[in-house]
Amino acid sequence: MMIGMTTSEPDIEGPDPAPSRMSLLLLGAGAVALLLAGLLLWWREGDRLFTDGLIAAIVACF
Repeated sequence: MMIGMTTSEPDIEGPDPAPSRMSLLLLGAGAVALLLAGLLLWWREGDRLFTDGLIAAIVACF
């Protein structure tokens, strides 16, 4: 008769670690960069950005 010895380790999981400060900083910097890029486009292109560019982008999605 074979007796199989299996050791099952309990699944002890602690709480999820908080996001690191560097990742939050990078996400914030990316959001600010996108905002500044949008403001630069608005300053350079003005209304044409939405009349031509946005309509072309929506059409390209379909």
